[in-house]
Amino acid sequence: MWSLLAIALVGMFGVAGLGGNVCVFPCLVCLPVATFFVVFFFGQDLTGARWSMSLWVDKLCIHQTDLELKAKQIAALPVFVAHASRMLILWDETYFERLWCNLELATFVHNGGIQNVDLLPLWLAPWLLCSILLDLLSAGLFELLEHVLPNWSMRWVPPIMEATESLLGKNPAMLKFVTCCVIWMFSGITYLLVSVPSFFSFRMKLRNHQLLLDQMSAFDVRAAKCALQADRNAIEEHVVALFEGGNAPVKEGSGVDDGEVRLQRFSLEDRDPLNCFNEHVKGPLRALVESQIGSELHVPFHIALTACLPMIFYSSVNVLACDNGPCETSAVLSGYSSVTQYMVTQVVGWTLTIFLSFPVTSPILLRMINFVVSCSDGPLELFMALLCCPLAYIWSYICGSLIWGSIVALVQYYSLTQLLIFVVILAVLVLQVTWLFPPMASRAHPFCRCVKRQAYYEAAANSPLCPE
Repeated sequence: MWSLLAIALVGMFGVAGLGGNVCVFPCLVCLPVATFFVVFFFGQDLTGARWSMSLWVDKLCIHQTDLELKAKQIAALPVFVAHASRMLILWDETYFERLWCNLELATFVHNGGIQNVDLLPLWLAPWLLCSILLDLLSAGLFELLEHVLPNWSMRWVPPIMEATESLLGKNPAMLKFVTCCVIWMFSGITYLLVSVPSFFSFRMKLRNHQLLLDQMSAFDVRAAKCALQADRNAIEEHVVALFEGGNAPVKEGSGVDDGEVRLQRFSLEDRDPLNCFNEHVKGPLRALVESQIGSELHVPFHIALTACLPMIFYSSVNVLACDNGPCETSAVLSGYSSVTQYMVTQVVGWTLTIFLSFPVTSPILLRMINFVVSCSDGPLELFMALLCCPLAYIWSYICGSLIWGSIVALVQYYSLTQLLIFVVILAVLVLQVTWLFPPMASRAHPFCRCVKRQAYYEAAANSPLCPE
Protein backbone atom coordinates (compact mmCIF):
# COMPACT_ATOMS: atom_id res chain seq x y z
CA MET A 1 0.00 0.00 0.00
CA TRP A 2 2.78 2.42 0.92
CA SER A 3 4.71 1.63 -2.28
CA LEU A 4 1.68 2.06 -4.54
CA LEU A 5 0.71 5.38 -2.95
CA ALA A 6 4.30 6.69 -2.99
CA ILE A 7 4.67 5.81 -6.69
CA ALA A 8 1.30 7.41 -7.48
CA LEU A 9 2.12 10.65 -5.64
CA VAL A 10 5.59 10.95 -7.18
CA GLY A 11 4.14 10.16 -10.61
CA MET A 12 1.55 12.95 -10.32
CA PHE A 13 3.61 15.66 -8.66
CA GLY A 14 7.26 14.66 -9.19
CA VAL A 15 9.88 13.90 -6.56
CA ALA A 16 10.36 17.56 -5.62
CA GLY A 17 6.77 18.64 -6.24
CA LEU A 18 5.15 17.40 -3.02
CA GLY A 19 6.57 20.08 -0.73
CA GLY A 20 3.84 21.27 1.63
CA ASN A 21 1.23 18.90 0.15
CA VAL A 22 -1.30 18.04 2.89
CA CYS A 23 -2.20 14.70 1.22
CA VAL A 24 1.21 13.14 1.85
CA PHE A 25 0.68 12.30 5.54
CA PRO A 26 -2.71 10.55 5.22
CA CYS A 27 -1.56 8.71 2.09
CA LEU A 28 1.89 7.57 3.25
CA VAL A 29 1.21 7.06 6.98
CA CYS A 30 -2.48 6.68 7.84
CA LEU A 31 -3.53 4.42 4.96
CA PRO A 32 -0.53 2.03 5.17
CA VAL A 33 -0.95 1.69 8.96
CA ALA A 34 -4.70 1.10 8.50
CA THR A 35 -3.84 -1.55 5.91
CA PHE A 36 -1.47 -3.16 8.39
CA PHE A 37 -4.24 -3.46 11.00
CA VAL A 38 -6.81 -4.76 8.51
CA VAL A 39 -4.46 -7.48 7.27
CA PHE A 40 -3.32 -8.23 10.83
CA PHE A 41 -6.88 -9.02 11.94
CA PHE A 42 -8.54 -10.20 8.71
CA GLY A 43 -5.65 -11.32 6.51
CA GLN A 44 -6.67 -14.99 6.69
CA ASP A 45 -10.03 -14.09 5.15
CA LEU A 46 -8.60 -11.70 2.55
CA THR A 47 -5.85 -13.96 1.26
CA GLY A 48 -7.32 -17.43 1.78
CA ALA A 49 -4.37 -18.35 4.02
CA ARG A 50 -6.70 -20.34 6.27
CA TRP A 51 -6.78 -23.09 3.63
CA SER A 52 -3.01 -23.28 3.21
CA MET A 53 -2.47 -25.62 6.17
CA SER A 54 -4.26 -28.23 8.26
CA LEU A 55 -4.62 -27.66 11.99
CA TRP A 56 -5.54 -30.16 14.70
CA VAL A 57 -7.11 -28.53 17.76
CA ASP A 58 -8.13 -30.73 20.66
CA LYS A 59 -11.17 -28.70 21.69
CA LEU A 60 -12.60 -29.02 18.19
CA CYS A 61 -11.34 -32.45 17.15
CA ILE A 62 -11.95 -34.52 20.33
CA HIS A 63 -15.57 -35.15 21.29
CA GLN A 64 -16.32 -33.28 24.52
CA THR A 65 -19.61 -34.90 25.63
CA ASP A 66 -19.59 -38.54 24.47
CA LEU A 67 -17.29 -40.02 27.13
CA GLU A 68 -16.83 -43.36 25.34
CA LEU A 69 -15.89 -41.71 22.05
CA LYS A 70 -13.74 -39.22 23.96
CA ALA A 71 -11.77 -42.07 25.56
CA LYS A 72 -11.15 -43.69 22.17
CA GLN A 73 -9.96 -40.45 20.66
CA ILE A 74 -7.65 -39.77 23.58
CA ALA A 75 -6.17 -43.23 23.11
CA ALA A 76 -5.58 -42.31 19.46
CA LEU A 77 -3.93 -39.01 20.40
CA PRO A 78 -0.42 -40.25 19.43
CA VAL A 79 -1.75 -41.05 15.93
CA PHE A 80 -3.05 -37.51 15.47
CA VAL A 81 0.10 -35.92 16.83
CA ALA A 82 2.40 -38.20 14.83
CA HIS A 83 0.96 -36.73 11.63
CA ALA A 84 1.78 -33.17 12.72
CA SER A 85 4.93 -31.53 11.37
CA ARG A 86 5.02 -28.81 14.04
CA MET A 87 3.28 -27.86 17.27
CA LEU A 88 2.23 -24.27 17.94
CA ILE A 89 1.69 -23.30 21.59
CA LEU A 90 -0.48 -20.20 22.06
CA TRP A 91 0.73 -19.45 25.57
CA ASP A 92 -1.11 -17.66 28.31
CA GLU A 93 -0.55 -17.80 32.07
CA THR A 94 -2.73 -20.94 32.43
CA TYR A 95 -1.16 -23.06 29.68
CA PHE A 96 1.28 -25.12 31.79
CA GLU A 97 -1.35 -25.44 34.53
CA ARG A 98 -3.71 -27.38 32.24
CA LEU A 99 -3.12 -31.11 32.28
CA TRP A 100 -4.62 -31.68 28.83
CA CYS A 101 -2.15 -29.20 27.33
CA ASN A 102 0.68 -31.04 29.07
CA LEU A 103 -0.50 -34.35 27.57
CA GLU A 104 -0.40 -32.95 24.05
CA LEU A 105 3.00 -31.37 24.66
CA ALA A 106 4.41 -34.63 26.07
CA THR A 107 3.04 -36.62 23.14
CA PHE A 108 4.45 -34.27 20.53
CA VAL A 109 7.84 -33.96 22.25
CA HIS A 110 8.07 -37.76 22.26
CA ASN A 111 7.06 -38.14 18.61
CA GLY A 112 8.06 -34.92 16.87
CA GLY A 113 10.93 -33.60 18.98
CA ILE A 114 11.30 -30.42 20.94
CA GLN A 115 12.97 -28.62 18.04
CA ASN A 116 9.63 -28.66 16.16
CA VAL A 117 7.75 -26.79 18.89
CA ASP A 118 6.89 -23.12 18.34
CA LEU A 119 5.70 -20.97 21.23
CA LEU A 120 3.77 -17.77 20.60
CA PRO A 121 2.99 -15.79 23.78
CA LEU A 122 -0.45 -14.20 23.62
CA TRP A 123 0.84 -10.99 25.21
CA LEU A 124 2.97 -10.27 22.13
CA ALA A 125 0.20 -9.04 19.82
CA PRO A 126 -1.46 -6.60 22.30
CA TRP A 127 1.92 -5.18 23.27
CA LEU A 128 3.02 -4.76 19.65
CA LEU A 129 -0.27 -3.22 18.51
CA CYS A 130 -0.28 -0.84 21.48
CA SER A 131 3.27 0.25 20.62
CA ILE A 132 2.29 0.85 16.97
CA LEU A 133 -0.75 2.94 17.97
CA LEU A 134 1.32 5.05 20.35
CA ASP A 135 3.93 5.55 17.64
CA LEU A 136 1.16 6.59 15.24
CA LEU A 137 0.05 9.17 17.79
CA SER A 138 3.61 10.51 17.96
CA ALA A 139 3.84 10.69 14.16
CA GLY A 140 0.53 12.59 14.11
CA LEU A 141 1.83 15.07 16.68
CA PHE A 142 5.01 15.43 14.63
CA GLU A 143 2.93 16.28 11.56
CA LEU A 144 0.75 18.68 13.57
CA LEU A 145 3.89 20.49 14.70
CA GLU A 146 4.93 20.89 11.06
CA HIS A 147 1.57 22.46 10.17
CA VAL A 148 1.36 24.73 13.21
CA LEU A 149 4.93 25.94 12.67
CA PRO A 150 5.69 25.59 8.92
CA ASN A 151 9.41 25.23 8.21
CA TRP A 152 10.10 25.74 11.91
CA SER A 153 13.24 23.57 11.84
CA MET A 154 14.81 25.66 9.05
CA ARG A 155 13.75 29.03 10.45
CA TRP A 156 15.33 28.17 13.81
CA VAL A 157 18.74 27.54 12.27
CA PRO A 158 19.99 31.18 12.22
CA PRO A 159 18.91 32.11 15.80
CA ILE A 160 20.30 28.86 17.24
CA MET A 161 23.60 29.34 15.43
CA GLU A 162 23.82 32.92 16.70
CA ALA A 163 23.07 31.81 20.27
CA THR A 164 25.73 29.10 20.22
CA GLU A 165 28.36 31.17 18.41
CA SER A 166 29.32 32.96 21.62
CA LEU A 167 29.99 29.61 23.30
CA LEU A 168 31.56 27.57 20.50
CA GLY A 169 33.26 30.19 18.38
CA LYS A 170 32.75 30.76 14.68
CA ASN A 171 33.44 27.24 13.42
CA PRO A 172 30.49 26.85 10.97
CA ALA A 173 30.63 23.04 10.94
CA MET A 174 30.48 22.85 14.73
CA LEU A 175 27.67 25.40 14.86
CA LYS A 176 25.68 23.46 12.27
CA PHE A 177 26.27 20.20 14.17
CA VAL A 178 24.97 21.67 17.44
CA THR A 179 22.05 23.38 15.71
CA CYS A 180 20.86 20.16 14.05
CA CYS A 181 21.18 18.30 17.35
CA VAL A 182 19.05 20.91 19.14
CA ILE A 183 16.38 20.89 16.42
CA TRP A 184 16.12 17.09 16.37
CA MET A 185 15.96 16.93 20.16
CA PHE A 186 13.14 19.50 20.17
CA SER A 187 11.16 17.38 17.71
CA GLY A 188 11.36 14.55 20.25
CA ILE A 189 8.77 16.27 22.45
CA THR A 190 6.15 14.46 20.36
CA TYR A 191 7.16 11.25 22.14
CA LEU A 192 6.93 12.62 25.68
CA LEU A 193 3.13 12.31 25.70
CA VAL A 194 3.25 8.59 24.82
CA SER A 195 6.06 7.65 27.20
CA VAL A 196 3.76 7.08 30.20
CA PRO A 197 1.20 4.89 28.34
CA SER A 198 4.17 2.95 27.00
CA PHE A 199 5.11 2.14 30.59
CA PHE A 200 1.92 0.10 31.10
CA SER A 201 2.25 -1.90 27.85
CA PHE A 202 5.94 -2.61 28.44
CA ARG A 203 5.31 -3.56 32.07
CA MET A 204 2.68 -6.05 30.90
CA LYS A 205 5.17 -7.51 28.44
CA LEU A 206 7.88 -7.72 31.10
CA ARG A 207 5.72 -9.45 33.70
CA ASN A 208 4.12 -11.97 31.34
CA HIS A 209 7.45 -12.81 29.71
CA GLN A 210 9.03 -13.42 33.12
CA LEU A 211 6.00 -15.50 34.19
CA LEU A 212 6.39 -17.72 31.12
CA LEU A 213 10.06 -18.46 31.84
CA ASP A 214 9.42 -18.93 35.57
CA GLN A 215 6.59 -21.38 34.90
CA MET A 216 8.84 -23.46 32.66
CA SER A 217 11.67 -23.39 35.21
CA ALA A 218 9.35 -24.67 37.95
CA PHE A 219 7.29 -26.97 35.73
CA ASP A 220 5.79 -30.11 37.33
CA VAL A 221 3.18 -32.10 35.45
CA ARG A 222 1.79 -33.40 38.75
CA ALA A 223 0.80 -29.86 39.77
CA ALA A 224 -1.30 -29.29 36.63
CA LYS A 225 -5.04 -28.86 37.06
CA CYS A 226 -7.71 -31.21 35.75
CA ALA A 227 -11.47 -31.10 36.28
CA LEU A 228 -11.98 -34.89 36.41
CA GLN A 229 -9.76 -37.14 38.48
CA ALA A 230 -10.37 -39.99 36.03
CA ASP A 231 -8.85 -37.85 33.29
CA ARG A 232 -5.84 -37.10 35.51
CA ASN A 233 -5.08 -40.78 36.06
CA ALA A 234 -5.41 -41.59 32.36
CA ILE A 235 -3.24 -38.65 31.29
CA GLU A 236 -0.48 -39.37 33.82
CA GLU A 237 -0.45 -43.05 32.78
CA HIS A 238 -0.08 -41.92 29.16
CA VAL A 239 2.84 -39.62 29.99
CA VAL A 240 4.50 -42.40 32.01
CA ALA A 241 4.18 -44.74 29.03
CA LEU A 242 5.84 -42.14 26.81
CA PHE A 243 8.81 -41.36 29.03
CA GLU A 244 9.56 -44.64 30.78
CA GLY A 245 12.42 -46.82 29.62
CA GLY A 246 15.55 -45.34 31.14
CA ASN A 247 18.08 -42.91 29.82
CA ALA A 248 19.62 -42.31 26.41
CA PRO A 249 22.95 -44.09 25.94
CA VAL A 250 26.17 -42.12 26.01
CA LYS A 251 28.23 -42.27 22.83
CA GLU A 252 31.97 -42.35 23.36
CA GLY A 253 33.90 -39.61 21.61
CA SER A 254 30.83 -37.43 21.21
CA GLY A 255 32.76 -34.30 22.12
CA VAL A 256 30.91 -33.96 25.41
CA ASP A 257 32.61 -34.31 28.77
CA ASP A 258 31.99 -38.08 29.10
CA GLY A 259 32.71 -38.14 32.80
CA GLU A 260 30.17 -35.43 33.44
CA VAL A 261 27.54 -37.17 31.30
CA ARG A 262 28.13 -40.50 33.07
CA LEU A 263 27.72 -38.76 36.40
CA GLN A 264 24.43 -37.26 35.26
CA ARG A 265 23.31 -40.62 33.91
CA PHE A 266 24.15 -42.34 37.18
CA SER A 267 22.13 -39.80 39.12
CA LEU A 268 19.13 -40.20 36.79
CA GLU A 269 18.98 -43.99 36.53
CA ASP A 270 16.08 -44.30 38.94
CA ARG A 271 14.17 -41.19 37.90
CA ASP A 272 10.39 -41.24 37.61
CA PRO A 273 9.16 -41.02 33.95
CA LEU A 274 7.04 -38.00 34.94
CA ASN A 275 10.22 -36.31 36.10
CA CYS A 276 11.76 -37.07 32.72
CA PHE A 277 8.97 -35.09 31.07
CA ASN A 278 9.43 -32.31 33.62
CA GLU A 279 13.13 -32.13 32.68
CA HIS A 280 12.17 -31.86 29.00
CA VAL A 281 10.14 -28.75 29.77
CA LYS A 282 12.60 -27.22 32.24
CA GLY A 283 15.66 -27.86 30.09
CA PRO A 284 15.55 -28.23 26.29
CA LEU A 285 12.07 -26.74 25.77
CA ARG A 286 12.78 -23.69 27.92
CA ALA A 287 16.10 -23.18 26.14
CA LEU A 288 14.31 -23.44 22.79
CA VAL A 289 11.65 -20.92 23.84
CA GLU A 290 14.28 -18.47 25.06
CA SER A 291 16.13 -18.86 21.76
CA GLN A 292 12.89 -17.98 19.94
CA ILE A 293 11.66 -15.01 21.99
CA GLY A 294 14.66 -14.18 24.19
CA SER A 295 14.71 -13.23 27.86
CA GLU A 296 12.24 -10.85 29.46
CA LEU A 297 14.55 -7.90 28.70
CA HIS A 298 15.00 -8.85 25.05
CA VAL A 299 13.09 -7.60 22.00
CA PRO A 300 13.97 -9.00 18.55
CA PHE A 301 15.27 -6.31 16.21
CA HIS A 302 12.52 -6.84 13.62
CA ILE A 303 9.84 -6.53 16.32
CA ALA A 304 11.41 -3.29 17.58
CA LEU A 305 11.34 -1.98 14.00
CA THR A 306 7.70 -3.02 13.56
CA ALA A 307 6.78 -1.13 16.73
CA CYS A 308 8.16 2.02 15.01
CA LEU A 309 6.26 1.39 11.77
CA PRO A 310 4.28 4.69 11.70
CA MET A 311 7.41 6.79 12.25
CA ILE A 312 9.21 4.76 9.56
CA PHE A 313 6.39 5.66 7.17
CA TYR A 314 6.54 9.25 8.37
CA SER A 315 10.16 9.50 7.27
CA SER A 316 8.93 9.38 3.66
CA VAL A 317 6.49 12.20 4.46
CA ASN A 318 9.29 14.35 5.85
CA VAL A 319 11.44 13.70 2.79
CA LEU A 320 8.83 14.12 0.03
CA ALA A 321 6.92 16.97 1.72
CA CYS A 322 10.20 18.82 2.37
CA ASP A 323 9.41 19.72 5.98
CA ASN A 324 5.95 20.95 4.93
CA GLY A 325 7.22 23.66 2.62
CA PRO A 326 8.27 24.13 -1.01
CA CYS A 327 11.34 21.99 -1.60
CA GLU A 328 13.37 24.83 -3.08
CA THR A 329 12.62 27.04 -0.09
CA SER A 330 13.36 24.28 2.42
CA ALA A 331 16.67 23.47 0.73
CA VAL A 332 17.81 27.11 0.82
CA LEU A 333 16.71 27.66 4.42
CA SER A 334 18.54 24.48 5.48
CA GLY A 335 21.78 25.62 3.84
CA TYR A 336 21.98 23.12 0.96
CA SER A 337 23.29 23.97 -2.47
CA SER A 338 20.50 22.17 -4.33
CA VAL A 339 17.20 20.38 -3.83
CA THR A 340 18.85 17.10 -4.82
CA GLN A 341 21.53 17.46 -2.14
CA TYR A 342 18.85 18.34 0.39
CA MET A 343 16.61 15.33 -0.38
CA VAL A 344 19.46 12.81 -0.64
CA THR A 345 20.77 13.94 2.75
CA GLN A 346 17.26 13.57 4.18
CA VAL A 347 16.96 10.02 2.82
CA VAL A 348 20.33 8.92 4.21
CA GLY A 349 19.71 10.62 7.56
CA TRP A 350 16.28 9.04 8.02
CA THR A 351 17.56 5.59 6.98
CA LEU A 352 20.34 5.69 9.58
CA THR A 353 17.90 7.00 12.21
CA ILE A 354 15.41 4.21 11.50
CA PHE A 355 17.97 1.44 11.97
CA LEU A 356 20.29 2.94 14.61
CA SER A 357 18.08 5.22 16.71
CA PHE A 358 14.40 4.25 16.83
CA PRO A 359 14.80 0.51 17.66
CA VAL A 360 16.93 1.13 20.78
CA THR A 361 13.92 2.61 22.60
CA SER A 362 12.28 -0.78 23.29
CA PRO A 363 15.20 -2.63 24.97
CA ILE A 364 16.25 0.48 26.92
CA LEU A 365 12.68 1.07 28.10
CA LEU A 366 12.39 -2.58 29.19
CA ARG A 367 15.56 -2.28 31.26
CA MET A 368 14.34 0.93 32.88
CA ILE A 369 10.93 -0.55 33.68
CA ASN A 370 12.57 -3.66 35.09
CA PHE A 371 14.58 -1.39 37.38
CA VAL A 372 11.46 0.55 38.39
CA VAL A 373 9.41 -2.59 39.07
CA SER A 374 12.21 -4.13 41.13
CA CYS A 375 12.57 -1.01 43.27
CA SER A 376 9.00 -0.08 44.09
CA ASP A 377 5.30 -0.79 43.69
CA GLY A 378 2.08 1.22 43.68
CA PRO A 379 2.09 5.03 43.40
CA LEU A 380 5.86 5.25 43.79
CA GLU A 381 6.28 2.90 40.85
CA LEU A 382 4.11 5.16 38.66
CA PHE A 383 6.01 8.24 39.81
CA MET A 384 9.34 6.62 38.92
CA ALA A 385 7.89 5.63 35.56
CA LEU A 386 6.98 9.27 34.91
CA LEU A 387 10.67 10.02 35.35
CA CYS A 388 12.28 7.00 33.72
CA CYS A 389 10.09 6.32 30.66
CA PRO A 390 10.73 9.69 28.97
CA LEU A 391 14.45 9.07 29.39
CA ALA A 392 14.30 6.07 27.03
CA TYR A 393 12.75 8.21 24.29
CA ILE A 394 15.10 11.09 25.05
CA TRP A 395 18.08 8.76 24.64
CA SER A 396 16.72 7.56 21.31
CA TYR A 397 16.46 11.15 20.11
CA ILE A 398 19.94 11.93 21.41
CA CYS A 399 21.20 9.12 19.15
CA GLY A 400 19.16 10.54 16.27
CA SER A 401 20.44 14.06 16.90
CA LEU A 402 24.04 12.82 16.68
CA ILE A 403 23.24 11.20 13.33
CA TRP A 404 21.60 14.33 11.89
CA GLY A 405 24.17 16.72 13.29
CA SER A 406 27.11 14.77 11.91
CA ILE A 407 25.65 14.05 8.47
CA VAL A 408 24.45 17.61 7.84
CA ALA A 409 27.80 19.06 8.93
CA LEU A 410 29.58 16.52 6.72
CA VAL A 411 27.52 17.34 3.63
CA GLN A 412 27.56 21.13 4.01
CA TYR A 413 31.11 21.56 5.39
CA TYR A 414 32.97 18.52 4.11
CA SER A 415 36.39 17.85 5.62
CA LEU A 416 38.35 14.86 6.89
CA THR A 417 37.55 15.95 10.44
CA GLN A 418 33.80 15.92 9.76
CA LEU A 419 34.10 12.57 8.02
CA LEU A 420 35.95 11.12 11.03
CA ILE A 421 33.31 12.46 13.44
CA PHE A 422 30.55 10.94 11.29
CA VAL A 423 32.28 7.53 11.12
CA VAL A 424 32.98 7.46 14.87
CA ILE A 425 29.34 8.29 15.70
CA LEU A 426 28.08 5.57 13.36
CA ALA A 427 30.51 3.03 14.84
CA VAL A 428 29.36 3.81 18.40
CA LEU A 429 25.68 3.54 17.43
CA VAL A 430 26.26 0.25 15.58
CA LEU A 431 28.00 -1.15 18.68
CA GLN A 432 25.06 -0.03 20.81
CA VAL A 433 22.55 -1.79 18.52
CA THR A 434 24.73 -4.93 18.52
CA TRP A 435 24.81 -4.91 22.31
CA LEU A 436 21.06 -4.30 22.73
CA PHE A 437 20.09 -6.87 20.06
CA PRO A 438 22.56 -9.75 20.48
CA PRO A 439 22.23 -12.81 18.23
CA MET A 440 20.13 -15.56 19.82
CA ALA A 441 22.89 -18.16 19.48
CA SER A 442 25.32 -16.18 21.61
CA ARG A 443 22.61 -15.63 24.22
CA ALA A 444 21.77 -19.33 24.49
CA HIS A 445 25.29 -20.78 24.42
CA PRO A 446 27.86 -18.47 26.04
CA PHE A 447 30.55 -21.15 26.43
CA CYS A 448 31.97 -23.81 24.15
CA ARG A 449 31.38 -26.68 26.57
CA CYS A 450 27.77 -25.56 26.87
CA VAL A 451 27.44 -25.75 23.09
CA LYS A 452 28.69 -29.35 23.08
CA ARG A 453 26.48 -30.38 25.96
CA GLN A 454 23.44 -28.66 24.44
CA ALA A 455 24.01 -30.48 21.14
CA TYR A 456 24.12 -33.75 23.04
CA TYR A 457 20.94 -32.91 24.97
CA GLU A 458 19.10 -31.99 21.77
CA ALA A 459 20.09 -35.31 20.24
CA ALA A 460 18.92 -37.09 23.36
CA ALA A 461 15.67 -35.14 23.38
CA ASN A 462 14.81 -36.62 19.98
CA SER A 463 15.18 -40.10 21.41
CA PRO A 464 12.11 -41.93 22.78
CA LEU A 465 14.14 -42.49 25.93
CA CYS A 466 14.49 -40.07 28.80
CA PRO A 467 17.21 -37.47 28.01
CA GLU A 468 20.32 -37.02 30.07
